[in-house]
Order: sequence, then C-alpha cells, then structure tokens
Amino acid sequence: MTIQQEACEKIMRLPEDGIRLILVIADEIARQHGILIDTDTEKGKNALLEKKKKAFQNMLKRREQSAYPKDFDYRKMMEEALDEKYHFIN
Repeated sequence: MTIQQEACEKIMRLPEDGIRLILVIADEIARQHGILIDTDTEKGKNALLEKKKKAFQNMLKRREQSAYPKDFDYRKMMEEALDEKYHFIN
C-alpha cells in the first residue's frame, strides 16, 4: 500500500469536520511550496512550467539591472563593515 492509498483510507474514515481540516492543511502546505496549480493535468503542468520560466527570466532581468559591479566581493565588504563597526574584536 502506498502512502497516498493509506492517507486516502484514513481520510475516508474521518468525519466531515476532520476532512475539512485536512483540506485546509493540504492547501497551506501547497501554498508554502508554491504548488497551488493542479499539476495532475497537462494544462496544470504547462502552467507551472510557464510560471517557473517567467520567474527565472525575471531573476535574470533583475540581475542585469543590479547596481553592483560584476566583480563585487560581498564578503570583503562585509568584513570591512564589521571591522569598522566593531574594530575587529577577537
């Protein structure tokens, strides 16, 4: 028996209020993982793929618009800021 089958059997034994609670929990988990689209259908899979592509393109666009130079070393900047603020307490 798969986990899904076991879950279905247990859910079938619950009263209506328990099933509603399970649905709320499942919706919240799906929302947190960004999978509110029905991924079981071909249309849902295509929509999810398009959403991921659009997010990736937005990320690339924002990276190109960055005000930081290409050779920006954030670790060096962080160390200098910490040194300036705390005078390198060891």
